[in-house]
Amino acid sequence: MNVLTTDRLSKVYKGNFAVKGVSLHIEQGDIYGFVGENGAGKTTLIRLVTGLAAPTSGSYSLYEVPNSSREIFEVRRRTGAIVETATMSRSMTALENLKTQCYITGVEKTEEELIALIGRVGLNYEEIRRRKVGKFSLGMRQRLGIAMVLVSDADFIILDEPMNGLDPQGFIEVRETILKLNREGVTFLISSHILSELEKICTKIGVISHGELLEEIRMEDLHRNARRRIVIETDSADATEEALTADGSFAEIVKETGRVTVYGDADVNRVMWILVSKGLWVRSVNMLEETIEDHYIRLLGRGRIA
Repeated sequence: MNVLTTDRLSKVYKGNFAVKGVSLHIEQGDIYGFVGENGAGKTTLIRLVTGLAAPTSGSYSLYEVPNSSREIFEVRRRTGAIVETATMSRSMTALENLKTQCYITGVEKTEEELIALIGRVGLNYEEIRRRKVGKFSLGMRQRLGIAMVLVSDADFIILDEPMNGLDPQGFIEVRETILKLNREGVTFLISSHILSELEKICTKIGVISHGELLEEIRMEDLHRNARRRIVIETDSADATEEALTADGSFAEIVKETGRVTVYGDADVNRVMWILVSKGLWVRSVNMLEETIEDHYIRLLGRGRIA
């Protein structure tokens, strides 16, 4: 089942497209990474699917219920979102914030259930029971924010830039909380520009730029199709490019400042033999595999050309 589907969803502000014809698909159990530069349209799309803004055109569905149906208000109860920052009182404890969230949302939870929820997001209740939230680290506040959206038993959580401002320990804490909840059946949509963190947790990514969705790809497919490359530094990048091109064995050769990159499943032994036979001094040879960041940069470049 698709938890969220958008069909050519668009939003226009002051005559300009903030989101243009976006069709994305998030399946139950996904951790979907929504990737794009600042201003790409990530937050606007999140505001549309959470009901905080109305589409200019196109549509979306939650749990296969279209946004035009009255039932959308019921299924939206299964969705929790933290858009930009979680709203909480820093002068209250974690438990007091959760009780307030229950009151606001009309949800009845016992104190024991709320304490269990604090533990569910990786916070130690005994350690923080008297501590005001203002004394929490940013990573702890992010996890409390997730607990607050879980008050209503949400099984689809939308996080807008949850890694912003986190220190390395905060990254680990939030990442482990997301993975733990996902194993328990929670689906995630996470917008971020911190690609190295998304690569560690996502099952699927969607790349958006200038309001348009450039690609959706499952991480397993991205890794399967990842472009391998050999990066070579010699005493002459021009002569290296010329020698490798003349051999005719390599699908793609790119010369950059001070180095040459050979893409594809090239034989590094053949590369070395060619260079040595031409009398070139080889400073370094590195075999690398394309990361999500490499793929993203290449995709954006292709999008700009298009």
